[in-house]
Amino acid sequence: MGLGRKFVLGAVLVVTGLALSAGGCALQRLPNVPAEVTGPPASPPVLAAFQSDPAIQSLSDWQDRRAPLLKARFQSEIYGAMPATVGYEIISRDVLEKPEKGAIGTIERLTIALKTAEAGPWTGGRPVVDLILMTPKGKGPFPVIAGGTFCGNDALLPKQTGTRTTTMALPPECGGGAPGFLVTAIFGKYANAPPWETLAQRGYALASWHPGDVVPDVAEVAEPYLAALTPIGTPPEQRTGAIAAWAWTSSRILDVLGDDPRLDARRMLLWGHSRHGKAALLSAAFDPRPAAVWALQSGTAGAALGRDDVGEPVADITRAFPHWFAPSYASYAAKQADLDIDQHQLIALLAPRPVLIGTGRRDQWGDPHGSFRALKGADPVYQLFGQQAFTQTKLRHPDGKGVLAFYMRPGLHGIHTEDWTEALSFFDRTVPKAVPNTPNSGLKP
Repeated sequence: MGLGRKFVLGAVLVVTGLALSAGGCALQRLPNVPAEVTGPPASPPVLAAFQSDPAIQSLSDWQDRRAPLLKARFQSEIYGAMPATVGYEIISRDVLEKPEKGAIGTIERLTIALKTAEAGPWTGGRPVVDLILMTPKGKGPFPVIAGGTFCGNDALLPKQTGTRTTTMALPPECGGGAPGFLVTAIFGKYANAPPWETLAQRGYALASWHPGDVVPDVAEVAEPYLAALTPIGTPPEQRTGAIAAWAWTSSRILDVLGDDPRLDARRMLLWGHSRHGKAALLSAAFDPRPAAVWALQSGTAGAALGRDDVGEPVADITRAFPHWFAPSYASYAAKQADLDIDQHQLIALLAPRPVLIGTGRRDQWGDPHGSFRALKGADPVYQLFGQQAFTQTKLRHPDGKGVLAFYMRPGLHGIHTEDWTEALSFFDRTVPKAVPNTPNSGLKP
């Protein structure tokens, strides 16, 4: 999803609405998505013959034949080549805070150099990421919820000294000077930072970083960084896109988290909103370590089906954000039905792990119905693994059954209290963990 464009539009609409009526808001006029699912089933059927590969008859057929074929196809046609895995080095580790009260034990900053196959335009030749890690009080190892932030660590911890935000270029919405109340009104209470204390109360550690430390989310300056991450010999039209680079970054962060004895490497939970939801799904499709994934309003090239004409068109997203994708993806503008892969196949690559898809009822650009149909389309692969069938029929809340789940809350494109409430309930149910430090903890609106 194009957060920058949505920010400008949303700000204009809010200000206009407030000017027209003290009690009104122009955003209220954005229509709701129908409460009942519409649209045809995802295609091609996930187990049907694909290209020269015959129909899938068994789990081994899926794992040995189809999954590698789909991974190759997603790289060549949508996301670009995944960067090579090399390693990391922790440059420094600093304690930012050790609260005396509450459930949070320590908040730290780990400065991490990600090793790459070739030196690139980063200072020192390799990307350096500042990872903010919160651990609860009590005895670990703790499950950890990991996800990227949009605007660097200053936005993640606005009242904390020593967070050191990125030196890379930031997208316009991160420096536009909009008042805080306006950002919250449009994008929700947790647009910039998750509910730290509640996560600690529930027994979760939290890992947050800025993907723009690796590839800045600004089309005009992203290309040299993408070129440096693209494996040698990759065709130009399959150049690594930023979504793939950010997915690769997520996996490198999991390298760090998995080596930390305070954290439970079997319970690393990946999440992302909007463009970072796309990256979370892609990362888990190529990396078996995330125990579960929550993708919130990930839209086109995320959870939403792309071969129909609902939601954000390929032409629009590749024109506005050409750096996100392989150049080949733009060739499907105005003919996206010609693309022989779709997002239900990407979700199927996460099987048998739990996946929660969150949407907003007034986020038509993100195509909630297409996201629900994508989950339904991925379900046959989950059943190959012996998982319970996805039988949910209502869009509003998950039905509490199985490892595939969907919800559509009221409202627009953003991160709200209900989103975290749904996610924590889902993680608690599908990825069992130790007894939380503080029982019955919850979120306040």
